[in-house]
Amino acid sequence: MKIKLISLLLVLTCLTVFSCSSDDKESFNPDDYKIENEDPKKEEKEEEEETDPNETTTVDGIKIGANFLVFEPKVTKSDLGLWVKRLPGDSKYHVGTGIEALNKDYLEFTGNNLNGGTAKSPIAFTFKCPKTAKYRMIMRMYQPLLGGEAGDKRNDIWVKLAGDFTTACVYPTEDLKSNHKFWGRGVRKWGSCLNLEGHVNGVKKLNKVVYNLNKDEEYTFTISSRAQGCSIDYVLFYDESIGLSVSTHDDIAATLPELYRPDIED
Repeated sequence: MKIKLISLLLVLTCLTVFSCSSDDKESFNPDDYKIENEDPKKEEKEEEEETDPNETTTVDGIKIGANFLVFEPKVTKSDLGLWVKRLPGDSKYHVGTGIEALNKDYLEFTGNNLNGGTAKSPIAFTFKCPKTAKYRMIMRMYQPLLGGEAGDKRNDIWVKLAGDFTTACVYPTEDLKSNHKFWGRGVRKWGSCLNLEGHVNGVKKLNKVVYNLNKDEEYTFTISSRAQGCSIDYVLFYDESIGLSVSTHDDIAATLPELYRPDIED
């Protein structure tokens, strides 16, 4: 009798242990033991790194790459005012001896005088930034100088930027939000517009323009005319970290890789 009782107790004990073990297995949730990613932005960073640097899209005439954006001034939705679109067949159209104007057209300002003047005929361009970075802004420019006119004539415009950005150059952020003279050299040929003229602590500075721009933020860039004859083929914003290099008098279409030119129209 005692042996039967002991055997029954052993059976009941085994059944109890098995039941508890089954309950534990059913209540186990692997999500409770999930290890959180130490860097919540890691996946986003990996996706950005996989972006093809040669892939581009075009929005409202603005060509956008992984680390740059470029556009011809003719794509503006603003009234051109005193800007004139120069085309082949026009006696004032510049063919040149190197790379011709992209898509064989460009804008020339016809107001003020060869030395400059107040901001007139503002033309605006709105875009979204492809990547958070420090962007330098430059332009392809031509000076239609007449006779013995000096190389520092017909060579500047007014520029400003609106949006959520901070300065990444010597000029204060607020200065970059208001009209400042932007100039370069394209003496009777296609060259470059590279430097802004402004003041820092009361001292006149001639320096490059670089903005801290944020990914997917919307910005509005405005060009206003200053010196009569100043001609613009295209405008380029590029991430400085990619190492592009341009100097005064350089034709940026010839100096920089073809990728950084506007789309060629069919």
